[in-house]
Amino acid sequence: MKRIALMSLAALCASTGLFAGNAATAAAAKSLGVVYSDGRPTEDVPLERIERESEELFISAFDLARIFKATKFWNPGNRKLVLRIGARRYLFTLDTRAVMVDETPVLLRVPVRYADGAVMIPLEFVTDILAPRAVEKIALDRTRLLLSIGVPEYNVTGIDISDDRAGTRAALALTEELLYHIDSETPGILRLKIYGGRLDPAQFAVPAAKGLLNRVRAEQTEHDAYLFFDVATRVKRYKVEFEAAGTAGGGGRRLVLFLERGELPDIPQADFAGKKMVEMLEEGARRSIVEPMRTIAIDPGHGGTNTGRVSRSGIMEKDVNLAIALSLRDRLMQELGVDVVMTRSEDLDVSFEERVETANAAGAQLFISVHCNGWFTPDAQGFEVFFLAPARTADEERLAREENAAGAVREGALDESAGDIDFILWDMAQNEYINESSDLAEMIQREMARTLDIRNRGVKQAGLYVLKGLAMPGVLVETAFLSNPKEERLLQSAEFRDRVVEAIVGAVRAFQSRYAAPARR
Repeated sequence: MKRIALMSLAALCASTGLFAGNAATAAAAKSLGVVYSDGRPTEDVPLERIERESEELFISAFDLARIFKATKFWNPGNRKLVLRIGARRYLFTLDTRAVMVDETPVLLRVPVRYADGAVMIPLEFVTDILAPRAVEKIALDRTRLLLSIGVPEYNVTGIDISDDRAGTRAALALTEELLYHIDSETPGILRLKIYGGRLDPAQFAVPAAKGLLNRVRAEQTEHDAYLFFDVATRVKRYKVEFEAAGTAGGGGRRLVLFLERGELPDIPQADFAGKKMVEMLEEGARRSIVEPMRTIAIDPGHGGTNTGRVSRSGIMEKDVNLAIALSLRDRLMQELGVDVVMTRSEDLDVSFEERVETANAAGAQLFISVHCNGWFTPDAQGFEVFFLAPARTADEERLAREENAAGAVREGALDESAGDIDFILWDMAQNEYINESSDLAEMIQREMARTLDIRNRGVKQAGLYVLKGLAMPGVLVETAFLSNPKEERLLQSAEFRDRVVEAIVGAVRAFQSRYAAPARR
């Protein structure tokens, strides 16, 4: 009986301690005030402090999904949670700090946890990861624990159309100066792409004719904004330019499309873009950036002691890059009749400066750098093409810095002196070929999507290291992931490499047709 009493006392002490612990946790718990701008009432959402050694507050994934109208998928078998918020996918794994934002890992300070039947996410996810990527403005006052979810933070805020004897003027109000590209692939339609632009399409719809504009419509994609101008046949020529900073008022900018009145039957096809760049194009005019296209520079990434990515089975990126590049050289010479200069033709160390000097000294009209991709998990897959341009936003610049700092977690990661995969970015002020580089990147991306049966990761314009001095359009092609077992096998296949080469050759042919005068040999 005495033993039973002692056991009961022990159990009572244990249970008392347990409840005391819960009481302590509950006492430490706080609530987050959430203020919406879409008409939903203000509410209080519980927060928990789970880590004893940390002051970080956690919010349940259930509340997070409800607040941001996210779709969610929980897989208890592999302890993973997926939230899709807007156009982005966030993948969490219990007891780890890494959050996969689409295909990019970002580290939290503390891990995601599971408590009382709920996945608990550190509050820093909202401020440090979600807010910079959200279209709507998200602000957290940590002192008051107040979360404000505002109206979308647009940087293309309005359009003003005016008309006079000279022509029609469409002025777009911007909060910052953005890179743009304008073309006319469809007769009578001007397409303006604003890189990193965010707008409300409904605010830009002009359904009725105004001056030389028949109508205007807008589209918003995940990264960029598009405006489509249906113009009258009386347009003689047009130009696009940024107004001087002082004319827009309030510290903003205006991107102005001017249509000059005339009697010509069609709109000229135009290709130009860039910060503060203005160009007038007459009927039938096209800027020929290479007259004619005679020489192309091919850059097999890495080489020598710089192996690049290394797969789990020991395949080195430098070898795959060289094999693709040599085949590309032969096909370009045979099929397009151009000369090709190689930055390396064997397994040698070649510096950034030597690669640039080789291309410039040869008078190359295009620069194509061939690489394989890699990541610290085997899940990442697909091809992507980079063109040489500034990151679209401050957030992309921050992400680039984070990726550079986190390079050590990648398979076969490079240090700063060896990272020529990261030379895809330069300051736009140093280069006049932003638009042509973008076009070539998109052409390669389309051809690769047609010929390769792997994921299309799209065209990117963000990078890590700055490269200056290349006097021609340039792109960097990431063919596939050596860190992905399936794609590693593909990269070892001559058939797959031939299809990569076929895609690049097809894109160069299209680029040559669009921009270059015929070669006279």
